[in-house]
Amino acid sequence: MRILHLIHSEGVYGAELILLYLAREQQRRGHEPLVGSIRDPRTDQTPFEALAQSWGLPVVRIRIAPRPTPAVVRSLLRTVREVAPDVLHSHGYKPNILLGPLPRRLRGPMIATLHGWTAARTFSALWLYERLERLSLRRIDSVVVVARCMLELAALQSVLPARRQVIENGIPPRDVRLADLAARGVAPLPGELVEFTARQPTLVAIGRLSPEKRFTLLLEAFARARAQSGGGHQLLIVGEGPEHRVLADRIAVLRLAGIVRLAGYLEGADRLLARAAGFVISSSREGLPLALLEAMQWRVPILAAAVGAIPELLDEGRRGRLVAPDDLAALTYGLQSLMAGDCSSGEAIASAWQAVSARYTSARMAEEYLAAYAAIRAD
Repeated sequence: MRILHLIHSEGVYGAELILLYLAREQQRRGHEPLVGSIRDPRTDQTPFEALAQSWGLPVVRIRIAPRPTPAVVRSLLRTVREVAPDVLHSHGYKPNILLGPLPRRLRGPMIATLHGWTAARTFSALWLYERLERLSLRRIDSVVVVARCMLELAALQSVLPARRQVIENGIPPRDVRLADLAARGVAPLPGELVEFTARQPTLVAIGRLSPEKRFTLLLEAFARARAQSGGGHQLLIVGEGPEHRVLADRIAVLRLAGIVRLAGYLEGADRLLARAAGFVISSSREGLPLALLEAMQWRVPILAAAVGAIPELLDEGRRGRLVAPDDLAALTYGLQSLMAGDCSSGEAIASAWQAVSARYTSARMAEEYLAAYAAIRAD
């Protein structure tokens, strides 16, 4: 089966990695996945495209203007016809908006995965795209969400129930992921970060530096928890994004320089969890976060906001500690517990590892998507 995966990528984050894990599993099963990378004209090769190629996945570079005009739709449709896939698999709002409303006879069978959903400010450009995507989802043959709780999204209520389904994210075993990094010659962890994590017990958070990750809230809670517990712990935030300057300024105001570090983007960032005293998610919104699956593989104590699929992933708190989202007091208390070792139950950590090893695998994810493709092709 020839599958064209489509995504507009601004970096290499959770959705991008899930797409690549899925495509590679499909390739191993004898199928022909292609990675269609949508970017603006004059964009050079992106890190996402380079990563896909290093994994031996064919990349279709798609350079189109950012606005969803008829000319842009025609350009993308020409590319689709040249590739001639058996199935289109969209991983984001842009291909959903551009191709979803078209008749199936023009674009072919199409499935869309919602990796997450961010509520936009009313009347903003993103709000308009969100409205357009809601309309587009009605016309797409099948809409997949990565967590059962996402079936309640308002955006899905106009999609026929028969066209909605849940396929949970999955990742390869940790040893396979580490071998991939070594085979591609990815550099070892930077020495200064290794030294930082060795200096004192270090809590690690991984994610794009964007508002919904609530890293500003995490900084406030960490400062309070550290002061109340007598100090001794550090915080390492790994990722890049629009809030970098805001977070750097807040670290200075809270007098956490040298105690909290912004590490920037780091390929294979989860390797830092081998030395971590705990892993933290402070988000106000999530789907089924890839970084949490990685933390479960590394067998570290986990503290996470109870949003999206996280409560189910952590078995309602039996595989890690859950706190209310957007609650400074709750996050502070949770961090104090993490610092005190109250989240380090061997039973909880073992249960998390067993769940990610048995249920949240890329192999299982690939089989479920192949079944979904077969179903829409048969319609």
